[in-house]
Amino acid sequence: SPRLPHVHPPVVMLRQVIVFALVAAASAFSATPALTGLRTQSSACSVTMQAEGASRRDFLKNVAAFGVAAAPVIANADVEYPNVPYLGGGDQIDVNNANIRVYTKLPGMYPNIAGLIVKNGPFKSIDEVYNIKAMSAEQKAIVKKYEKNLVALDVAPEYREDVFNNGLYR
Repeated sequence: SPRLPHVHPPVVMLRQVIVFALVAAASAFSATPALTGLRTQSSACSVTMQAEGASRRDFLKNVAAFGVAAAPVIANADVEYPNVPYLGGGDQIDVNNANIRVYTKLPGMYPNIAGLIVKNGPFKSIDEVYNIKAMSAEQKAIVKKYEKNLVALDVAPEYREDVFNNGLYR
């Protein structure tokens, strides 16, 4: 059966906050009941001024309401992926989430072996890397050489989708 990507609850909450913000912003520019009570006997200039004042007031009220409502949700959002050091910033590389270019730190791994690892992942353990059918005995020896530098962490969909192309170009 196909594996469905796992979406973390903070990601879902963040999406909900963004949708709520867009709805609040759009409602700030819609016609409000406060504007319907304007006197038509006034001059056009004073009606315009009153309408702008009511519109600004409603907009600020909506912004304030959004800030109060969104503060607890934003406070619970993931600020940083806890396994960032395994994406290339440390001595160990996560074979399930790290970008293919990270393997340039390990001589002999990039591009061929790294491509096989990225293409055939995710893995439950580093031992599964040796089961890649297209990997030669020489390539397995190189992987063995760097085995202490490799780790198989849980798949994070937001990083897994960028294992081939992280969007950084020279």
